[in-house]
Amino acid sequence: MASIKPFRAIRPNPLYATSLIQTSPQVQSVAGDSHDADGLPVLKIALEIGARHRPETPEGQARAYEDIRHSLIELVKQGLLQPNEKPALYVYEVTHKTYRQTAIWALTALEDYTNGTIKTHELTFADSVRRIKNYRKNTGLEGSPILMTYAPGVTINRIIAETMAAGHNKTSISNHEVVHTLWRIEDEAILHELVSAFAKVEKVYLADGHHRLESAYQLANEQRANNETVWGTIGTLYMATDQLRIQEFDRVVFSDHPINKAHLLEKIGKGFEVIGLEEPVLLREFNRIGMWTGDEWFQLTPKNVPDGNFASRLDASILQHQLLSPVFGISDPVNDKRLKCVGGAGALTEIKALLHDNAGAVAFTLCPLSIGQLIHVADVGEILPPKSTWIDPKVPYGLLLYQH
Repeated sequence: MASIKPFRAIRPNPLYATSLIQTSPQVQSVAGDSHDADGLPVLKIALEIGARHRPETPEGQARAYEDIRHSLIELVKQGLLQPNEKPALYVYEVTHKTYRQTAIWALTALEDYTNGTIKTHELTFADSVRRIKNYRKNTGLEGSPILMTYAPGVTINRIIAETMAAGHNKTSISNHEVVHTLWRIEDEAILHELVSAFAKVEKVYLADGHHRLESAYQLANEQRANNETVWGTIGTLYMATDQLRIQEFDRVVFSDHPINKAHLLEKIGKGFEVIGLEEPVLLREFNRIGMWTGDEWFQLTPKNVPDGNFASRLDASILQHQLLSPVFGISDPVNDKRLKCVGGAGALTEIKALLHDNAGAVAFTLCPLSIGQLIHVADVGEILPPKSTWIDPKVPYGLLLYQH
C-alpha cells in the first residue's frame, strides 16, 4: 500500500511568485546572483545553491546552512513566503503548448521504501547521497518533490477532476512555455478518501529522485539510531503512468585531447556497425545509437547485445559499458566532467550549441525508454546507469516548500 499524508506547505506569496520561482532550468543553472531584476530573492539560490559551493569545507558548509536558515526566516517574516496553517494535499497540473499532466502532491512514508511498495530503477552514488543528506539534516527543507508513478485509479482520477472543476484554493505560475497550477485540498472528507485510495495502490515506481529518497532514508536511520526526532516522510508528486512522459537523455563527451576521427571510428567499429548519415538523428528504435563527430553524424548498431538481464540490453547500458567506458575511459558517468547528459524537448538544440562551442566534442543520441520498460526494470529489481531517463514533469524549485 502507498502511505501518503497531507502536509503544511510553505507557499510563495502569489503576488511575488513569478519573481521567487524560476521556471527555466537553464536560468537556474547559470544564475550567479540571489536576486532577480526586481530585487526579490530567488528561492532556489537563497535556500539551496549556497550549500553546493566548492571546495566543500566544514566552515564553508556551516556558513551556507546558517545563511539558508536565516534566509528562510526572513522570507517568511517579509511575507514573501506564507506557511499554511492546515495540512493539505494538492492537485498539480503542468500545461505545455501541446500537452498537460496532472498529479497529486503529498508526503510519503519512508517505510514504503523498505517494505517493497516503492520500486526503483536507477543507481545512486554515495557522494551525492551524502551531500543531499547533509543539506536535509541541516535545513530540514524540501524544495522539490520526488516523482512517483502508479497504475491509474478511478477514485484518484475522480478526485483530481472534481478538485480542478471546483476551482477552489487555486494558484498558478507561468512563463511563455508552461503553466504550473496547484489546487489545495483541505476538506477532511476528501483528504480521507484520497489517502484511502492510495492505500489500495500496491506498488508505486520511483520515476525521479533516487538520490533524494536514499538520502532521506539514510538520515531517518541515523536519527533513529541517535534517539532523535525521525523525519520519516518525503515530499512526493504522484503521477499516473498514463500522464508520465519519458524523453531522450543524450550524452556529449568532451575529449581531453584532439580526436582523430578515423582512429575513433576504427575503435568504435570493433563493437558497432557504423553507418554515415546526412543529418542529426534522434532515434526511436532500440539498439540504434546516433553519434556526431568530425562534422558528421553516424548510426551505431551494437554487434553484441548482451544476453543477460533486461537493463543490460538497453541502449544507455550498451553505450556506457561498450563505448564510453572502454573507448573514452568514462567509468563514472556521474562525476566525470568530460561527460554531459542532455535531456528533454530542447536536447538537440543544446547539443548543437555544445558541439558548436567545443570542436572536439562527440555527441550520442539515444532512444527514450517507454513507461513499460521502466516499470519492468523496477519490477525485476534491475538497475540502469545514472541519467538513463529524462522524465517530465520537472517541478520548479519552491513551488511548494516543506520543512521538517
